[in-house]
Amino acid sequence: MLRTHRVLYSQAGPPSGDWQPLNFDGEAFHLKGTGELARALLVLRLCAWPPLVTHGLALQAWSQRLLGSRLSGALLRASVYGQFVAGETQEEVEGCVRQLQALGLRPLLAVPTEEEPDSAAQTGEAWYEGNLDAMLRCVDLSRGLPESPDLAGKTLMQLKVTALASTRLCKDLTSWITKPGVSSELSPERLAEAMDSGQNLQVSCLNTEQNQHLQASLSRLNRVAQYARDQQVGLLVDAEYTFINPALSLLVAALAVRWNSPREGGPWVWNTYQAYLKDTHERLRRDAEAAHRAGLAFGVKLVRGAYLEKERKVSQLQGTEDPTQPDYEATSRSYSRCLELMLSLVSHHGPMCHLMVASHNEESVRQATKRYEVGEWETGAHRRAPFLQRDGQRAMGLQCFREDIKIFKPWIDKELSLIYWGVGKSDSSRK
Repeated sequence: MLRTHRVLYSQAGPPSGDWQPLNFDGEAFHLKGTGELARALLVLRLCAWPPLVTHGLALQAWSQRLLGSRLSGALLRASVYGQFVAGETQEEVEGCVRQLQALGLRPLLAVPTEEEPDSAAQTGEAWYEGNLDAMLRCVDLSRGLPESPDLAGKTLMQLKVTALASTRLCKDLTSWITKPGVSSELSPERLAEAMDSGQNLQVSCLNTEQNQHLQASLSRLNRVAQYARDQQVGLLVDAEYTFINPALSLLVAALAVRWNSPREGGPWVWNTYQAYLKDTHERLRRDAEAAHRAGLAFGVKLVRGAYLEKERKVSQLQGTEDPTQPDYEATSRSYSRCLELMLSLVSHHGPMCHLMVASHNEESVRQATKRYEVGEWETGAHRRAPFLQRDGQRAMGLQCFREDIKIFKPWIDKELSLIYWGVGKSDSSRK
């Protein structure tokens, strides 16, 4: 399943000493036409409608049978697809980019393909290789996007690890990593060496087939990272399910060992941290300290989270403790603590630490921008902590504040837009 997102951001930055007050009182709406605002309101209401969130796939199939693919597709393009998606072709993406650049925004593309942990289908290596090709094309498209002389900063793209490595492998690695007294054969340094040298890696907890798949997965991850680095495109690794997080963190750490060293010039591989998980602040602190000790650049996307219902169902079925925060307010407090930690690190560690503030929560946004308003950062530090937004969620208010903004949008076909945005992402609003 191929889905490519675009994030748009402003890197212009305000002139020193000329910060404008941040407000979300509706003043920014003048930047959008009446039709765009009406569509945004419609999509917001649809994505907050419980029947759509619960039965979105069935409703989409019913719509196609009743209306036909052409009319059903037209309705999607006029609603969910038109609101969130950059386009299906490079020409459509470039046209959309130019429109948003006129508002002081710039894109980041992503391939959010992932392998569902409960998928019954057996996925072969060809599927992962096909995803690799899609990611390399995404790098090319990211690098080839039209530039604006008023916008500067590193181009980024996003991917998910389970598009290149199986969920089963990640589960097996996680079960091994979390055992006490695990040897160094699964250290980030050893995996990074295997990525770099291409030598055959044998891990005792895996059988022959799994070792071969691990080697192929490491090769795919490294090829994307190397190609992105060569094209001056940063690689942002998205979060997935908690029960494979240790394996994902290990693989990202291995990429960071290889590509985030000082000689590479800043963080080229970023990881995502989900504030709706109870242990996120401690993991974030621990990982930041480890990167600092190793002399590695540290890139973080901080989100609230996107798998709430699934995580709770899994913990109930397995009889384990719920890993998520108990309610919305607890998630907000967790996000605030993580955000404060990262803002301090960005301030103290200079270009070796970067943060992406990925929240449409008003208080979280205000917490980040307060650093600029009171002049706590040196000139240019705000470029190391841009904002990530979905189109229409705080973006225009931030743009009026003249802050660094990234707007999240996919490059996918119409049929997938409802699945991913109308159904999958609606769950995140509950956190």
